[in-house]
Amino acid sequence: TPVIVGDGALAMTLSDRLFANGVFAQGIGFPTVPRGKARVRTIVTATHTREDLQYALDAFATVGREIGLI
Repeated sequence: TPVIVGDGALAMTLSDRLFANGVFAQGIGFPTVPRGKARVRTIVTATHTREDLQYALDAFATVGREIGLI
């Protein structure tokens, strides 16, 4: 599931900070995607629990605020 960030550097920062907080979301930027369409890709599987998903959502919220994305 892609989370569109736009700016490539910001997408990579988001990816790095999420990883530091225990969430793997791969940063994807140019040339894989067009400039201005950078994103982080998440993968949700049937083995993830509701608690796992809530943890990831909380990390996205915290990191997103810290880096000025949200």
